[in-house]
Amino acid sequence: MHLNLFNYAEMLALVVSIIYFNRIRNTPFAILLPYMIMIVTIETIGKYLADRRLYIQNLHIFNVSTVVEFVVFFYLFYQNLKTPIFKKLALYSIPVYIVLAFINQAFIQGFDRFHIYTMIIGSLFLIALIFFYFYEAFGSMEPVYLFKEPMFWIAVGLFLFYLGDFTYNVTVPYFIQNRMFKEGMRLFRLINNNLIIFEYVCFSIAIITCRKTRPASNFQSLPLL
Repeated sequence: MHLNLFNYAEMLALVVSIIYFNRIRNTPFAILLPYMIMIVTIETIGKYLADRRLYIQNLHIFNVSTVVEFVVFFYLFYQNLKTPIFKKLALYSIPVYIVLAFINQAFIQGFDRFHIYTMIIGSLFLIALIFFYFYEAFGSMEPVYLFKEPMFWIAVGLFLFYLGDFTYNVTVPYFIQNRMFKEGMRLFRLINNNLIIFEYVCFSIAIITCRKTRPASNFQSLPLL
């Protein structure tokens, strides 16, 4: 089974999360270890199924795992955001997204098709939370060294990946309507595969920069007018 370069980036993040687990064990970032175990396992199984043209089974796995991914990311932003209204929005995003994903997969797109609609919604939710984080980080009233903030690296990696993923997902209907399946898959690989590498390198840096005793984030919340 031939692995892609992004598979090795995911494995790197898993190895880093194992090596530096003592740094993240008592922080919200501890969730990254089981998350990375899930990602590497799912991607390996997905690659195996795709190589054997078991596409429906492959879709079933990713329809579940991508929902879990968004829940993990919403949780991390809930733990790291300081402004009360931002924290509430991050917290409420979890049950709302799970319900929307269930409705879409049960009654709209079905479980045998990739849940593009809820991927778009999840990406929008996540990008909004990332902007909330940057609003707090860059507007902090105290000096903060963002390059030493684990959540900064996670936010940067997620922002670029999901901005690209959102762009691709909104163009999918165009490719389907015009029967441009090969062109669509080529664009998917160009965007997805390269941005995954950047995302998980950022995750690795986030884990390495984490310290056991540090709070979720060091900057103060800002008043909203």
